This record gives sequence, structure tokens and C-alpha cells, in this order.
Amino acid sequence: MLRKLRKNMKFIIILLVVFFGISIFYGLGQYRSSQRQTYYIAEVNELGITSNQLQSAFLNAISRYDDAVLSSLDQSAIVSFKKNILEQLIDYELIYQQAQKEKVKISNDDINLEIDKIKDNFSSPEEFDEALKANNITLVRLEEDIKRQLMINSILEETRNQVTISDEELLEYYDENKESFLEPEQVHARHILVETEEEANNLLLQLKEGLTDFAELAKEKSIGPSAPSGGDLGFFATGQMVKEFEDASFSLEPGEISGVVQTQFGYHIIKCEEKKEEHSLNFEEAKERISNILKSQRENEAITALISKLKEEANIVINYDFDAEIESLKSAAEEEQTSDSTEQETSEETVSEEITETEEVKDTSQDN
Repeated sequence: MLRKLRKNMKFIIILLVVFFGISIFYGLGQYRSSQRQTYYIAEVNELGITSNQLQSAFLNAISRYDDAVLSSLDQSAIVSFKKNILEQLIDYELIYQQAQKEKVKISNDDINLEIDKIKDNFSSPEEFDEALKANNITLVRLEEDIKRQLMINSILEETRNQVTISDEELLEYYDENKESFLEPEQVHARHILVETEEEANNLLLQLKEGLTDFAELAKEKSIGPSAPSGGDLGFFATGQMVKEFEDASFSLEPGEISGVVQTQFGYHIIKCEEKKEEHSLNFEEAKERISNILKSQRENEAITALISKLKEEANIVINYDFDAEIESLKSAAEEEQTSDSTEQETSEETVSEEITETEEVKDTSQDN
């Protein structure tokens, strides 16, 4: 059933996931709470979110998980998941309303660009149209949802752009976290991977006799995914490759070529291009990394602060008690577990009594 669910959701995922980081909020639309209020699971400044919209977002979200993860979720976990999704829907409805207040403009060219990106995921325009039809999505509706999403993205980007980080803050972070900028020993290697030891030995002989260039031979003969780049694996540290490959790579000096190395993938010939000894990055070397870390933190904080501010100013009504349902489901599960445990104990006692009675009958029979 879960496999079928993911299959049915495939086209929606293709339409949304690649292009919008918050794709589970697809298809919210806007509904005035003066219309059919009983169907609203939540209201944000008198604009409603229906239970169907929540269910759609929920299905989009769980379709990304594999069967093992989904089967491990109990009912209370599923309800808790839905509650979290609703909270996110509310957050993005607030941001969208803020975009409307700020009169964020989205051009038709911007919308068409996103639609073209979506179409690129399909083999033909007909397949794209069939995907829309299969999911009851009109092109007009898709354009509206893309416009909505781009308006949300505009507010988020505006908020991120307000974040600034000084050199003093970068240096302070470096001084407080120097131990995290210790770079382990690394090796830059190329390799040629083939299926048989005989072929590997033949290629190794060609390399030793200087008959061919290592990178060119890798492009021609290697069956590994790095073949197009001449077998180039870039830099890697210990723990990133299988042990046999790693041991051989780190034992080589720059420019040196290994013998034939066997791993679970086949037979390798490895060339060491260069090595980096373990060392601590200085401030200038670590500066860009620190900037990215702090920028990400500050941007998340800024967005969280924006949402908190919008919530304080908003009228938000949630018409369903998720916490009560979660507690009820947990209690029911605990009672069921207790009941099962009691039944098991009773069953074990019954079996024990039956064994005892059988042994007594045997003893009586032997005495007679």
C-alpha cells in the first residue's frame, strides 16, 4: 500500500520538491472562514486551512520516507507529525500574508521560468499535461501556486539579506572553536577499477613501462564512476574508503602507483597525486567556513524571529485538539500493551499447569 501511495504521489513530488524547499505546502489556496467554517482545521487571520489541505500536505511529506520508517510510526507519532505539518502550514500562510501586505510583485516571466524547470523533468509536453491531469491540477492552479511560493520565497530572501556578520564575530567564533578546524591527514588519489586481476596486471605493466598516461588509461579502461574524470577521487581522509583501498592509498607517496589492490568492488590500481598532513586551519583558511556557519545560524534565527512576530500580531485559531488525540492514543497503546502482557502471563501459567498435570499423570502411571 505504501509503495502504491508513493507511486500516486510521484508526479506531485516531481512538480514541487526539486524547485521549492517547502513543497509540502503545495496547494494551500485561500478560503474565507465566513464560508464553511466547520471544515477548517485552522484559521489564520480569518483565512482557513482545511483538513483536506492538511491531509494533502501530510501525504506529500510521508511519500518521501521509505517503508521501514513509515512502518515504525505508531498512531500517536503520525498525529504528532500532522500537528507539526499544520504548524508549518500556519507559518507559511503568515509569511504569504506578509508578502501580500508588502505587495510583493512576481512577474509572469518568473512564473514561466519555474514551469519550464518543472517541464524539464518530463520527457514530453504531453507527459507533463498527463501528470497535471492525473493529479487534478490545472495549469492555472499551478501558476497560482508557483506565484504564491515565489512570494513566500521573496520575504524569506529579504529576511536573510538583512543578516550581516562582522570580521570581529568571525574571529571570535574561530578563537572559541579552534579545535573544530583541525584537518586530518588526506590523500588525493586516482584509480583504475577493472573486473579481473589479469586485466589489472596487464594495465599495471603498461603504466610501469610508461606506455600510457594514468588518467587517460582510467578514462578508457576503468569501470568505476570516476572514469570520465580520469579516475580522480579528489582528497579523502581515513574512514571514507574501504580499508584495503584506504591502506594502499595512504601508503603511497605523491606520484607513486600501487600494485593491484583487491576490494569488494574489483581490482584497483591507485595513483597518489598529493598528500596533506594533519594540520589546523588558520583564521584566513577557516574564514569562509565560519562565515557560512554563522550566516546559516543567523538566517534561521531571523526567520524564526519574523514568524514569532507575525504570530504575535495574528489571530490564529486551531479547531482541533491534537494533543488530546495524542494522549488518548498513547493511553490506548499502553492499555493494549498491558493487556497483551497479562494475556501472555496467563497463557504461560496455563501451559505451565498443563505440563505439571501431564508430569503428574506420568508419575502415577509409572507407580502403577
